[in-house]
Parts: sequence; structure tokens; C-alpha cells
Amino acid sequence: MACAEEFDTVFDGLFFWQAYDPSVKVDLSCCARRTAKGLVFIDPIPLADDALDILSAGDPPAAIILTNGNHERAARSFRERFQIPILAHRDAESELGDSVDRTLEDGETILDEFTVIALPGTCTGEIALHGANLLHVGDALIDIPPLGFSILPDKYCAEPKELRRSLEKLLSFPFDALTFAHGLPVVAQAWQRLSHLLA
Repeated sequence: MACAEEFDTVFDGLFFWQAYDPSVKVDLSCCARRTAKGLVFIDPIPLADDALDILSAGDPPAAIILTNGNHERAARSFRERFQIPILAHRDAESELGDSVDRTLEDGETILDEFTVIALPGTCTGEIALHGANLLHVGDALIDIPPLGFSILPDKYCAEPKELRRSLEKLLSFPFDALTFAHGLPVVAQAWQRLSHLLA
């Protein structure tokens, strides 16, 4: 798996990095969020040691959250390095096996920060995370060329119509910014852009 050399600070408390993975022919993206409980990694990919040292120096890592069963990525190495748990939706456990230390349920609040939103219709155990006016999604939405900000193409979805219905739930949560497992974050008017996409 490709390794990112550095991370970007999107804004205070939100950090982002990505790298192109030739095996799947797409950019793999991830982020970390500063929370009251510590730094939370969401779908982490490898990050150069010096950059990871800088990122984790100010905030002790608290957890790793995977947004679906396909996103193990660098989670095991982060767990080993920081001695923190991996969390994922209970449906993702069938694909992730012993990588999951704690399972999540739809509607649950975790780490006093994130509301778990199940998004059936795409990958096994797909979830979004909402908190602090931010929304984090896995594969359900993407922001990569040439498609731009869009719903995951039907050919990659288990049930495309169900996914579209699932995405409607996200509009009941307020958010200005949106991160993806594939693509650059949307940092302004993300709710409005999603509403337009689903119209």
C-alpha cells in the first residue's frame, strides 16, 4: 500500500493525508480528528514516520475508526504503534475479523464525539460519522477525478437504490465540511452540496 509523506491541516483539529494506490488505481484518503478524548484516526493509510510523529505529538491517539469492511488499510500497524483500539460497524467484522476490537451500532455515539450512521447499499458495514459540524464518509461518497463529488458508482455498490436512500439520512445532520476515503475534503457548504447531489 502506498505511503503518504506528509499530512495537511485542513483546519484546526482536522488533519488529512492521501496517496495513490496503483493496485486499486485510485487515491486512498484518510483523516485524523482531534477530540477531547485524543486523536482519532479514520480509515488511516500509512503515513511517513516523521510526519506521524509530528501529528501525534500534540494529541495522544485514542482510537481508529474504519468506515467499512474494506478499509483495514494501515489500521493494524497504527493499533500496534499506539496501543489503541480499532472500531468498526458490527457488519464489517465479518470482513475485518480480529482487526476489530469494538463493534459499532447505527445511532451510537462514540468517544463523546461521533454519531454512527449506517449506510447500507454499498460496502459491508459502511458507516458515516457525524460530529462537531463535520461528516466523515467511507466509500458511499467520493470526490475524485474525473467524477468529482459524487455517489459511489453503481458498479461498486451492493444495492445502489438502497445506498441512495441511506444517503438521504445524512441530510438530517448539520455539517459544513465532509471527508472521504477517496478524495479531497469538501471544506465549505458540504451539506448544501450533498443536498444538491441527492436532489
